[in-house]
Amino acid sequence: MRAAISLFSKLLSAAGTEKNKSELRWLTAELAPAREIDVFVKENIEPATREALLRRGGKAIKEEFAEKRAQAFACAKRAVNSERFRRLLVDTLQWIESKPTGANKRANIPIGKFAADLLHRRVRKTRKEGSSLDRMSPSARHKFRVRVKKIRYAVEFFEGLFPSKQEQAKLARLSKHLKKIQDALGSLNDFVAHREMAVNAALTAPSRNRRARAFAFGVVLGREDQATRPLMKIAANEVRSLPAF
Repeated sequence: MRAAISLFSKLLSAAGTEKNKSELRWLTAELAPAREIDVFVKENIEPATREALLRRGGKAIKEEFAEKRAQAFACAKRAVNSERFRRLLVDTLQWIESKPTGANKRANIPIGKFAADLLHRRVRKTRKEGSSLDRMSPSARHKFRVRVKKIRYAVEFFEGLFPSKQEQAKLARLSKHLKKIQDALGSLNDFVAHREMAVNAALTAPSRNRRARAFAFGVVLGREDQATRPLMKIAANEVRSLPAF
């Protein structure tokens, strides 16, 4: 929904849009920690507990993050069971179904032309910006990944507007490359979040098993560091391979 609002931002009236965007950001913030911690536990911490060398420290950090994950899941559950979430559902549905007021003249553009122009413009910009991907800061790289994700969603939104076999093949190829970029940069973004969680946990760790915990965290983060360069290479190669639309 947030991606759709962004893609159609120049066509939408201001009435209700900003409020819905704000509430959707709130929901994302309530759900995101549960996903981040769950990924960290399943993909990094749990494998560490199965290694003899890391068993002691791995077990300690697994117990710690299992508790953090339970708390994050409880927070997410409270959010989707809240009155605020119910209002968000109703308000968003009403906003979608209501007739726009004050929409600009661009709202009269044929949807096929709008879709083709948007995809062409955004793919071209992504290819240009992606040439400096290896020099981006983690925050800039995250924003670039979000833009890639929006283009991929746009391909899905507009797929039915391009019925020819040639157009469908081009869209499928574009979507494949976008997904690979998104996945690679998503993993890199997770690494940044994992490092922050690990550092915070290490700084507040109890004296018991402190060294074993630190060693386990060091091994886990070290393996992610080793994966950084290959993931960057994949993302850069896929950006260069994006077909023009």
